[in-house]
Amino acid sequence: MTSEVKDFLEDYRKEAELKELNYLYHKAAFSKDHSRYQGAENDHRMPYKRDVDRIVHSKAYSRYVDKTQVVYLVRNDHISHRSLHVQLVSNFSRGIAEILRLNLDLVEAIALGHDVGHPPFGHEGEGYLNKISLEMGEGSFAHPAQSCRVYSMIEPLNLGLNVFDGFLCHDGGMASPVVEPSFGKTWERHFEELEQKKSDPNSNILPGTLEGCLVKICDTMSYLGRDIEDAISLGILTRSDVPDWEMGSTNREILSYLAQDVIRNSYEKDYIAMSERAYELLKELRKFNFEKIYNHPKLKVESDKIRNSYRIFFQHLLDDYKKNGESSYLWSHFLYNKDPDYYKSASAAQLVIDYISGMTDNYFVRTLETIFVPTRIEL
Repeated sequence: MTSEVKDFLEDYRKEAELKELNYLYHKAAFSKDHSRYQGAENDHRMPYKRDVDRIVHSKAYSRYVDKTQVVYLVRNDHISHRSLHVQLVSNFSRGIAEILRLNLDLVEAIALGHDVGHPPFGHEGEGYLNKISLEMGEGSFAHPAQSCRVYSMIEPLNLGLNVFDGFLCHDGGMASPVVEPSFGKTWERHFEELEQKKSDPNSNILPGTLEGCLVKICDTMSYLGRDIEDAISLGILTRSDVPDWEMGSTNREILSYLAQDVIRNSYEKDYIAMSERAYELLKELRKFNFEKIYNHPKLKVESDKIRNSYRIFFQHLLDDYKKNGESSYLWSHFLYNKDPDYYKSASAAQLVIDYISGMTDNYFVRTLETIFVPTRIEL
């Protein structure tokens, strides 16, 4: 890089930081306060924008395309997968953040990366893997903590503290109509909260930024209406089955109502909030989805097979790795290109959990077939 180009980019960066100071809400996350655990890095991009770029170019992000959102093992190109879900969360939360004058790049980074820790077959698979993890003495498996582990240990990206914090704290958005940030978090506190999440996956940890709080509630808002549209496409529901709520009955109507409500109740506030009425309606919608969609028997016909597959698959990979080491399946398909600091710092059981949790749904099934299903022998 020539000195002329370097000077130009440095001037651009300074100008961009000044624009932030003049435009963003005074409690927003400013780029000047961005913190990387392994130290700051020089770049012409704003640091949270750099975090976004690293996430979208990561291998974990590319695997979203075949990770279940709600419906698995169904051939329908219009059903939501994780890749679409995180984009919808990003789009929805950014639209609100722009009006609230929050850091759009931080919102996008949290939204796009928050679910990389999800294992195959969504929350159902998470439950099966959690049980195995507890039995093996590895503590609870919780996808928010695993998302942090993916980008700090398995595929380390040296992201900002507020990005990791947003990942860890993104669940539990329905606990209250008001989400008030715990400002001023440090790396030490983040590591303490990681351990807290591993000990109690249901702990509702508050983010350290308004941006993290916004993604926390937008995550829930973004999928409920969309899941109704998916259920209608699959024939599980008809449009007439959906109650005519005050906020509407279509995804577009629901999101419009909720966005306006959050903006009205959060503008120039040091917290992110929705009205009590919107909160009650959202709880009704969530209850409806659980009763009519998420626990629908048509979507659970393969559950026993998936549960048994998780257990058999885990035990085989663990036994094989303990016996064969660098000649094992786990090594040749997962560990061979990892940093020694990663695999030397984890137990064999944790390494297998990491491998399985990073799989897409189809890769999980294909790997099972490769290992356990006999094929024709050509003589």
